[in-house]
Order: sequence, then C-alpha cells, then structure tokens
Amino acid sequence: MSFKKINKFLFCALTAFPLTLWTACSVKHPDNEIVMPCEDDSCEETQQGNQQYTVAEEELIYNYYLLSVYYLAAEQKLSDINSYYGQGANAGFSPDLHEFPDVSYMYSQMGDDYTRYFSPYYAQMYDFDTATDPIYSLSISVENSDSVLVVSQVYPDGPGDRAGLKAGDTILSVGKNVPGDIDGFNKLTSGREGDSLGLKILRGSDTLDVSANLFCYLTPTVFVDYIDSIPVIKITEFEDFSAVSCAKAQSATEYQGTLLELENILKSTKGTAIIDLRGNLGGSMDQCVGATELFLTRGDTIAIFDIADVAPDSVHQQILTQTIVSTEEGPGKERYFVFLADSASASCSEIFLAAITKNRNFPIVGSQTLGKGIGQYYTPTYAGGYSIITAMHIYDKDGVSFHDKGFLPDYDIADPAKALEKALEIAKGGKEKRTKGYGTERLHHFNDPFAKTASTNKGPLKGGAYKFKKAPRIK
Repeated sequence: MSFKKINKFLFCALTAFPLTLWTACSVKHPDNEIVMPCEDDSCEETQQGNQQYTVAEEELIYNYYLLSVYYLAAEQKLSDINSYYGQGANAGFSPDLHEFPDVSYMYSQMGDDYTRYFSPYYAQMYDFDTATDPIYSLSISVENSDSVLVVSQVYPDGPGDRAGLKAGDTILSVGKNVPGDIDGFNKLTSGREGDSLGLKILRGSDTLDVSANLFCYLTPTVFVDYIDSIPVIKITEFEDFSAVSCAKAQSATEYQGTLLELENILKSTKGTAIIDLRGNLGGSMDQCVGATELFLTRGDTIAIFDIADVAPDSVHQQILTQTIVSTEEGPGKERYFVFLADSASASCSEIFLAAITKNRNFPIVGSQTLGKGIGQYYTPTYAGGYSIITAMHIYDKDGVSFHDKGFLPDYDIADPAKALEKALEIAKGGKEKRTKGYGTERLHHFNDPFAKTASTNKGPLKGGAYKFKKAPRIK
C-alpha cells in the first residue's frame, strides 16, 4: 500500500488546552510526501505551500510529538514516524474499533500498558473530557441493617447534608417507592442538577418528610473511625478536589482535595493512629506528595523522580532528576502511626508509604503492595482524544525503586479483619518499627517498557500516579 512519507519532525505550532490549535508553515512537496512544519517562525514566503493535513494525520503527528518528549523510553522504543503512518489497519487495528488506527498502533508498540491512547470516542466514554450530563446523588452512604436501609454516613455540605439527613436515619421510602436494597436506593436517588427528591425517614420514634435538591458534589476521600480510642484514618484515593461542591472546586485557586481533608483530620485527632491505605490505587501526584509532608519534618526527602519533559527552547526530550523535599513541619511529625496496605495499594499510595516509612520507620500490616513506581502524564490531543504516557520513574529517599516489587508488610496478614486487629495491637504498644523492605523478585504486574511487546488492554488500568499535563508550547 502506498502512503505519504513524513520525512521531518519539526514544528512551528502553538498549542492550547484542552484542544491543540495548529498554525504551521509548510514547504512545497510532491503528492506522495508530507513535509512537516518547520521548527520556528522563519519560513520564507517561497516556502509557504498548500499542504493540507487530514485530522488523522494531524492526530498522528501530534501524538508522535507527545511520545517523543514525554515517554521515558522514547529513545529506545519510538521509531521513525513513517513506521506507523498508514500501518495501523495492516497491524490489525480496525477502523471500526479505532478512530485513528495509526495512532493506536503506534502506542501499542511502546511496550508499556500504561502508555495508552484513547480516541475522542473512548476519551468521552472514560470521562477524560465528558460531553454528557453527569448523574448526581444525595452524597450519603447507606447500609443494610436488619433488612432496612440505614444512613451510615452523610458527607458534609452535600445534598443530603443540606436536606438535614443524619447518620442513623432509617430510609422508609423515596418518593412513592420503597428501596429494596442499596443498589435500588442509589438508582432512586440519582438524577440531574436541580432535581428534587422527597424521602420519608424514621429518626428515633419520629417519621419525617425530607426534601433534597441534587447538585454536583465531590465525594470525600478521607474518613476517620475510632476503635478502642485509636483513630483509624482511611484514605480511599488521592484526589485534587473532594468533599466540596463542584462549583467551589471550579472556582478554587488552591487544591481542596485529599491533602486538606487529611490535614483537618490529623489536627482534630491526637496520639497514635492507624492509616488505612488498603484498596487505594493512587491518584493525583500533587496530593499524595503534599500529604506526606503532614507526617514529616522540614528537610526530609519525600521522593526522587526521573521526569521526561520538553527541553528548554527545544522540541526535544530532556530527562530531569528531581528530588522532592518537605518544606513544612507536619502536624503528625511527633505522632506514632501504623499503616495498613494490601495488593490494591498502588502508585501514589506507595509514594506516600515510601516517604513516611523511610523517614519515620513506621510498620506496615497487611499484604504486599502492587509495586507501581511509575507515573503518567494525562494530556488532551489534537483531535479531542487523550494521551496517557509514562513520564516518571519514582524512587525513595535512598534512590531505590519499588517498581514491580512492592512493599513487603512487616506482618503479612491477608485477612482484613485480622490485619486491622494486629494494627490495633501495634498501635497500642506504640513502639514497633519497620523491619522489612521491598520485594526481592519482580511481580510481573507490568510490561517492561524496553521490551518489544504490544498492549492489548481496552480500558484504563489499575493504579495511578498522574499529573494532568497541558499540551506543551512548541516553538
């Protein structure tokens, strides 16, 4: 099959978030050749050709650029752009399933399941930049208790809280319907912005009618419970915005997510505590790195990163080594903590664990963690898709990587209840230190990005330490 040849990779483009807008100068070319835009704005008038790129060609060109500057293994894995151009369908990437087969094929050749391309259709499906109306709820939790539904948690300032619902309320009905189970309740209480719901509840011996108006609310990520007077602090994920209305999140000038939630809970509790990271697959790099400072002393090393980025005044890649150091005296710096972790504790959770246990030697109870010591940039693409690229390799304060090895627990207890019981015992003693390190053998949870393997996964993978990266300004 004949295809146009792309023989240069030089740009004079301005990029904007969330959609890249191109202004490019071109040179004259034969019909079977695509000549890439020049590197700067110095194109002579005689070079102004009438080259018109298709959207598919623009999407390939732009994603090739993203990989060339952000993918850590680009030098080893990224071939000339012509090896991908026009080859997607031949490689089995059907146009029926892939809007831009060449782009999907190119990403598959990077040998890293976490370096992924989502076309505009799939980007919308996975809510990277959704164009559909979101579904809202009461922002409460309910549980089954003696065959009735009881409110177990009401998130502060959410729709349920503003309506006056309280933990312990028994749900009798939603409108004219009696919810049979939790799933049924969630469906009955889901709706659109501004929807009004009428509930009948039992509070003590009183039957009350409650009216709630739905609005967008971001679920909290940090919860605290007490067992034998020991605070058990559960962190479900690391999110930039949580426990606030969407309107407040959109207008905020500073992050109001997991970091702020955790800080408030640490300040409101005292003494020894348990930090539960079980099931926490990660989240925002800014949040988990910032959260570690709550437990450290100023000057403690949090982590060391190898980060791929655009070299200054260039369109080429540079690899930076960055050491992150705590700049604050954390409210938890004098307290004793015990950590709970399991095989679903990953990425940002592991950065959090590495920073605190390496500096403070606190013990870990549970199971060996996932071992995701890499991080990704999430970047919108030219055609409205999303590029997810492994751009960071993470090391602990001693320069040691936990990637694909995970943390070995000091007490290997798979049963969740027994692990919590052991953590409570250690917390009450308040003296035990960390004695184990990382796994000694690869877990093989990840492809080797330097090996020639192809990604076959359809959706986003588990475990994330991410940063949203605005499209780079290309000179």
